[in-house]
Amino acid sequence: MGKKRVLLIADDDREIHKIFSGYFSRDYDVLHAYDGADTLMLAAEHLPDIILLDLRMPILDGRTVCRKIRDNPRTKDVRIVMITGKGGEYDRLVGLEVGADEYVEKPVSLEVLARTLERILK
Repeated sequence: MGKKRVLLIADDDREIHKIFSGYFSRDYDVLHAYDGADTLMLAAEHLPDIILLDLRMPILDGRTVCRKIRDNPRTKDVRIVMITGKGGEYDRLVGLEVGADEYVEKPVSLEVLARTLERILK
């Protein structure tokens, strides 16, 4: 069996980390960031295969983090799924405009999210 892919969960809600980590740790090495600054640092240091990025986080919001990841030559190819409780077409378009590969609204089925990650990573 090959090396696990790396998933960075970037969300300020610790319960989300617990749920996502429990579900995805079988298939991914999971990293945790609780604010935008930590997300940028961990992304540059570990080059995860994919980031689950919350829109609303302390220090730097998800849009800013996404933009900075895309602007950094080292991290520009990291896949990003923006995940948020904030819905609406405008927010989805802005998320995709700043470079997210997908935009998913909470609550989301873990199975649907897992399939989204797999599709993006193919």
